Amino acid sequence: MAPRFVRSSLLAALVALTPACGGEVRPALDLLTDSCAGTQPLAGVTHLRFRVTGPGLHPPRERVSTVEWAEADVPAVPPGSARVLEVRAYVGAPERGGRLVSLGRTAPFDVTDGQAPTVRVFLRRLGEFVPVNLASEPRTCALPVEARAAHTATTLPDGRIWLTGGYRPEANGARPVSRTSEVFNPADGTFSPGPDVGARAFHTASPLPDGRVLLVGGAESFAPVSLQPTARLVDLATGAVGELTPGVARYQQAAAVDAAGHVLLVGGRAADGGGVFTAEAFDSASGRFVEVAGEVRRVDATLVALGDGKTLFIAGGADATGPVPEVLSVGFDGTDLQRLMNVPPRLLVPRVGAAVAVLGRPDESPRPLLLGGFDGVEPTQDARAVGASEVLEDVMTVRDGPALMPRSNPCAVSLPDGRVVVLGGRGTYTGTTTSVPWVELITPHAGAQPTVLGLPLMPQPRAWHTCSALPDGSVLVVGGVDDSTGEIRANTEALVVMPPPRD
Repeated sequence: MAPRFVRSSLLAALVALTPACGGEVRPALDLLTDSCAGTQPLAGVTHLRFRVTGPGLHPPRERVSTVEWAEADVPAVPPGSARVLEVRAYVGAPERGGRLVSLGRTAPFDVTDGQAPTVRVFLRRLGEFVPVNLASEPRTCALPVEARAAHTATTLPDGRIWLTGGYRPEANGARPVSRTSEVFNPADGTFSPGPDVGARAFHTASPLPDGRVLLVGGAESFAPVSLQPTARLVDLATGAVGELTPGVARYQQAAAVDAAGHVLLVGGRAADGGGVFTAEAFDSASGRFVEVAGEVRRVDATLVALGDGKTLFIAGGADATGPVPEVLSVGFDGTDLQRLMNVPPRLLVPRVGAAVAVLGRPDESPRPLLLGGFDGVEPTQDARAVGASEVLEDVMTVRDGPALMPRSNPCAVSLPDGRVVVLGGRGTYTGTTTSVPWVELITPHAGAQPTVLGLPLMPQPRAWHTCSALPDGSVLVVGGVDDSTGEIRANTEALVVMPPPRD
C-alpha cells in the first residue's frame, strides 16, 4: 500500500508538488532505525519530519510523512556546503502536538550541481544512553578494543574520535597503563586499532590546526608512579608518528592550543605527587618544545583558549597553600606568557579539579564555563564537591553560572548548537569520594542566566571517562571507572546519547 503523507506547512506542500529543478537534488537517505539495546527508535512512532538546514536555506526545507516514509519525502535541496538532514520521529502528528521521541542527523555534507549524495542517519531515542551500534548490523553493539580510564579522546578533522592511553581499572586496585590507541568512526559505529602511543595515563592530547595531534606526558606506571618522558606527534591521516622529548615530565597537566598552533602546558604533578610549576610550549611550525618564561604555580587547574585564538584563561587549581581564586588571562607568543591584567578577577568559589567547556554558538558571544571541582585539595580532609559554575566573561569579569549537581572532575563537552553536556565525575559522601552517574544539559540564553536540564542518569557511574560531541549532535561516552559500590569496576561499554533538540 502506498504510504500516506501529512504535510506540515504550505511550504512543504509546495515543495512536494514541485519537482527538483535549478540544480536541486534529493539526497539518498540511509536511515538506520534499529538499536542494539534499549528502546527501539521507532517504538510507538507514527510520523517522521525530514528537515534540511544549511547556509542559504532560510527557512529550512521540511516535509512530514507517516512512519511509512518513501524516498520522495526527503526534501530536494540546492547546491551548497554544510547541509544537514535531520529526521525527527513523533508519537502523534507533530502539527497536532505529537511527542518527539527520537532524533537523528547527518554529518554536514556538500551538494554539488546535479549530484545526489548518499547520507546516513542513526535514529536515536532522545536522552537514552545506549551502547554504540554498528551500521552494518544495527542490532549488534560495538565495543571499544580496550577498557580505559584517565585516557584522552580527540576529535579529528573528519569527525572520528581518537582514544589514547589510559589505565585499565581492575577489581584488585591494580591500574596497568595502556600504550595502545583506537579510532571510533561515527559513520559506521566501528572501533579500530590505532598506533602505539607509549604507555601514558592522565596525559594531554592537543589537536593542532593542521590536523595532527600532540600527546604529552602522563604516568607510565602507578606501582610505583613513574612518568612518561616522551611526547608523540601523530598524523592519523597518514599514519606518521614522531617521538619528541619535552623539557619536563609531568602528568595531570593542563594544555591548550592557540590559533598559531602553539601548545601551552601548565601545572601537573611530578612522580612524588608534588606540583610542577614550570610552563612549557610546543611550536607546531618548528616541531620543537620551547621554554616559556614564567611559572604557573598551581596544579589541577583548567586552561582554555578563547575564540580569538590568542587569549588563554587559567582558572582553578591549587598552589602549596590551597585553592587559588585568581583567574589568569595571558597572551602567548610562543615563548613568553604575558599577563593581560595586573589585578586578575577572582573566582567566587575557588576550586580544584574543575572542568571547562565553551557555552554558546559563535553568534552568541561564547564564553568558557567553569564547572564543578573540590573546594579544597583533599576530600579526605573535608574538601567538598562544588555545585556552582562560573562564566569566565572576559579578562576582567567572572560571573555566576547555573547551579549543578556537586561533583569534581566531571566530563564536559560543547555541542555544535552551543549547549554544554556535563556527565559523571566524582562526588563526596561523608568524607569519601565515589563516581556518580549524573548528566546535565546547559543551554545559554541572550541576556539571561543559562538554564539546566537534568538528563537521565548514565547506566553506570563514571569517573575518569571521556565525552565527545559527534557530528550528528549526539555525545559519545567512553571508558572510566565505577567505584560507587565500593568495588572497582571498569566501564567497558561505549555509550551514545542524543540530547533533545535546542529548538
